[in-house]
Amino acid sequence: MSRIEPLRYSRRELMRMVFGATSVAAFVASGGCDQWPSGPPWFSGPLPPSGTLLSPNREIGHRLRLPREQRITDTGTLSSTRHRCVIVGGGVSGLSAAWHLERNGIDDFVVLELESVVGGTSRGGQSETFRFPWGAHYLPAPQASNPELVAFLHSIGVIESIQGEEIRYAEQYLCREPEERLFARGRWWPGLVPEGLLTPEDNEQLSRFEDLMRTWSTRIGDDGKPFFTLPTSRCSHDPEAVSLDQMSFADWLDGQAFNAPALRWLARYACQDDYGLNPEQTSAWAGVFYFAARLIEGSDRTQPVLTWPEGNAFLVDRLYQDVAAHVQTDQAVMRIDEEADGVLRLTLLDTSTSKPRIMDAEHVILAVPEFVRRRLMPPATMKAGVTSPDQQTEPKRHESTYRYGSWLVANVHLTDRPNETGFPMSWDNVSYASSSLGYVNSVHQTGRDHGATVLTWYTALPEELPGDAPEKIRERLLGMTWAEASEIVISDLETMHPDIRPLVSRLDVMVWGHAMVQPRVGTIFHPQCRFNESDNRRVHVACTDLSRIALFEEAFDHGCRAAMKVASLGVTT
Repeated sequence: MSRIEPLRYSRRELMRMVFGATSVAAFVASGGCDQWPSGPPWFSGPLPPSGTLLSPNREIGHRLRLPREQRITDTGTLSSTRHRCVIVGGGVSGLSAAWHLERNGIDDFVVLELESVVGGTSRGGQSETFRFPWGAHYLPAPQASNPELVAFLHSIGVIESIQGEEIRYAEQYLCREPEERLFARGRWWPGLVPEGLLTPEDNEQLSRFEDLMRTWSTRIGDDGKPFFTLPTSRCSHDPEAVSLDQMSFADWLDGQAFNAPALRWLARYACQDDYGLNPEQTSAWAGVFYFAARLIEGSDRTQPVLTWPEGNAFLVDRLYQDVAAHVQTDQAVMRIDEEADGVLRLTLLDTSTSKPRIMDAEHVILAVPEFVRRRLMPPATMKAGVTSPDQQTEPKRHESTYRYGSWLVANVHLTDRPNETGFPMSWDNVSYASSSLGYVNSVHQTGRDHGATVLTWYTALPEELPGDAPEKIRERLLGMTWAEASEIVISDLETMHPDIRPLVSRLDVMVWGHAMVQPRVGTIFHPQCRFNESDNRRVHVACTDLSRIALFEEAFDHGCRAAMKVASLGVTT
């Protein structure tokens, strides 16, 4: 039996609160609000018979805001264990670091993960019938210029063979056709820029834009590095490339006279898809990077997409399988201090037992976001030899350097497929009028084109309302009930599939308050923060915050780099 639960807001208010006034105007114009079922505005329509509202562990996050000495007390009588390396964080960066440590013959290490499962925003879920992602859900097939990631994919069978620059990917992991479609003018169209919807102006500007991206993709800087490639640690710092970071992608598009509606929509979709931002907020470097870095070297074709029913959780599982014996979940690191002999002491809380622990390490790899890192370690620990009291505070940082986007992700279980108009259901399904990013059909790779499925629905939440800020958006999201979040998801899906509501048997929602760091204007090459490393030879930072581009390739690269430093330094005590 479907649930009817009271809402504190009308449907229109919910959409305005989450998506912003501009987006709601487009939503209403598409018939969204006006087509909702009649009834009291403070009640939802029939909601699924089951579902949950999920989020990462917030209680520990609040505890970290306490002064360091108040987070855990009475640790003096605790015995400690000691390891050559402790990795804090079991997301992609942390697991990558662990994987590379083991590949380099280092066995004395531990991975500490706050949650009960590893993977961070690349985690997945499963029911008795289906697997589905809870976050990142694809990987552009890497090229030979990213040898470490290519080697990993080869070792797990995603790559079948490598002959020089030629890489052959296993067919079952390449996204099957049809890959993507767009809902516009009341029907579905093939691709994200359907030819049948384009005006002559759209075509002219899209062609010119593609030519320009091809040019950018081949540019080599004065330091001998490409302007745009993956991972970004191999990108050029040529002044021309750096200058792109000083303007927004929207301003850059304006300067190139790119104002055609189809192109501007594509730019907005791209920025929200990878960064959780609008073009007005995104660094122009990051905007160009989205398109130029994905072109296959020496051609005008984009890299094919690798995907799995559970999304990038497939890759997380393969990383985890090789290092599982070293991973400890439900372990919250409360503080890290440097002892007199230079050993790093970690004070932990086992969240499953609420008991504190002590762990010593010769090296620590911090695979956590910057806002967590700076609460765990005093500046003196990060800066070797810093003892003066006036140097114990964090250096002043650019106010917008580390800002994090909020996301809402839902897995919508259907008993059957909704009726379709136009092009058939694809892997990626996007609506032109909606402010969401649409949904991924999680069973697409299995070849099931009929019957029950799970749709994984995504939306990023960039600021649109006056006075909005990331922390205010997070506060609104975290205050939502399951019914309110579910109504937002189903209402958005109804604009594409008017008959979908009675087909939903279960709807689970994940609130990602700090989903990922954002590449805002001026942050990519900010002098204080570009690959901002610790001066302490025992402390190694491994997180996509370092490059401001929150992609699997970046996380994997940062973990690899940190592990290589630990391996090269050897035993220090």
